[in-house]
Amino acid sequence: MSVDEEAVRSGVQSELRQKGRCVLTYVLLHGAAWLAISQTVGWEDSFLQTMELGAGLLVFIGGPSLLVALVATSEHRRMDMVQFRVLLGMFLILCAWPLVGCSTPEPLLFQVTAQIAFAALVPTPLLPEHSTGQTGQ
Repeated sequence: MSVDEEAVRSGVQSELRQKGRCVLTYVLLHGAAWLAISQTVGWEDSFLQTMELGAGLLVFIGGPSLLVALVATSEHRRMDMVQFRVLLGMFLILCAWPLVGCSTPEPLLFQVTAQIAFAALVPTPLLPEHSTGQTGQ
């Protein structure tokens, strides 16, 4: 195997590892938010029913959130990291729209908190060797 092939393979593995970390981070934050929701909301549903609802909403909230985050972090190049995370957080909050019609405010509050935490924890940029942005000035 030549040096070029090895470098390409290493770069692809690094990118897949970072995208996997991004997905895992989101799933864990979403699960933590729904764990908090199941313990605080006074619904008559059981713990398992509430967690099943949260798992179902992972498709409707998590899918668009992960798509926005993965595309944004892959295409981000010339923006300060803090500014990028704030803008990403604002877009991710919009992905929580299915919870606007809930009978209690807790699901929306905890999900928005998870979206903001994800924006703060998402690895940026996913390809650090191509980044030209300035940090911390």
